[in-house]
Amino acid sequence: MVGSCLDLRGQRADPDTMNAFGKILSGKSNYKTVESIPKKMCSGCKKELKPVDKFCSDCGTKA
Repeated sequence: MVGSCLDLRGQRADPDTMNAFGKILSGKSNYKTVESIPKKMCSGCKKELKPVDKFCSDCGTKA
């Protein structure tokens, strides 16, 4: 299917799928991809916040 917008995140546990993703990204077999989600930190007290937090639960600073 050309131009497909399928969500394949549920396939992350399958080693064959992850190997295919790695090969697409790097051109090499057995390349391990890494997912990174930046952490949201409070600017007041430096506590790690959840992505949905609007305010820090410790100091009340607006997120």
